[in-house]
Amino acid sequence: MATNLTHFEIFGLDPAFELDRSALSARYRELQRKFHPDKYASKSEREQLLAIQMAAQINEAHTVLRDPVQRAAYLLKLAGVEVPPEQTTADTEFLMQQMLLRERLEDVREQANPTVALEELAEEVDDLYRGAQRQFAGAYAAGKFSEAEDALRKQQFLVKLQSQVEELEADLFGD
Repeated sequence: MATNLTHFEIFGLDPAFELDRSALSARYRELQRKFHPDKYASKSEREQLLAIQMAAQINEAHTVLRDPVQRAAYLLKLAGVEVPPEQTTADTEFLMQQMLLRERLEDVREQANPTVALEELAEEVDDLYRGAQRQFAGAYAAGKFSEAEDALRKQQFLVKLQSQVEELEADLFGD
């Protein structure tokens, strides 16, 4: 296997946001078996080094492709669009919505039924996240990379919020 392949090429997938996760996992296991460094223990030093490099490349590609946010950023990078991490979305309505959701998160403990309040918030955030994923997929497929970039930024916001919801849930109710 060449070492200059894209993550999608490594797994024999077309570059797209939507992908078959079971096919990705199956191909990952197959490649891991094929290029596991232990299989090359009796080979030359050069072959051992190549196996280590391939295993690392396979692991990196798998990590990026299985995570929707990383996959979206990678697709944009392949299209020549660099997404600076310090930049935020210009969608003021979305930013206001984020502020309100974070305020609700802060107020969960004071609710009459924190469990229900947190479940409702988690469901709303998950719905918004899925919507941002759909927005990215559509914009990317249409070649509207600035819209795709904005959808990626929204996904990044929402992933952070999902993480905060999960942290509060663990804090309130234990793991």
